[in-house]
Amino acid sequence: MRILGIGCGLFLFAGFCLGGLAIPWMMAASSPATDAASGFLADVHDRAWANALARMSSEYQGAHTAAQLERSVEGLDALENHTFAVLTNVETHDDGHVTVEGSLYGADGESPVAFEVSEVSGYWYVDLVAVGGRPLP
Repeated sequence: MRILGIGCGLFLFAGFCLGGLAIPWMMAASSPATDAASGFLADVHDRAWANALARMSSEYQGAHTAAQLERSVEGLDALENHTFAVLTNVETHDDGHVTVEGSLYGADGESPVAFEVSEVSGYWYVDLVAVGGRPLP
């Protein structure tokens, strides 16, 4: 009986640990900021440069064309060649910006990715993308 009690205790402990680790992932998966970042990544993956540019902030759109965005992405191999992404963390800042973080996966392995996202008139825009610490120009 004692072994059964210890086994049940370890099972419960493991369940609490896994549940605790799943909470940030579930929050990230249900965030509109994450949806904006995921949409940008999907557009880049599909080479839909005009759509990807439309997801960027008005400041970025005002200074870049879709062709310039394409050239900028080409400078970040992990972003250009990713096959899928997992966004796992969302943090809301006092100024209203939201940081979304995760990983890109591709032929070269895993690369960390981070987004700064903000809401304007009910729509979420990507203000900044950084892959492996290098920002998208």
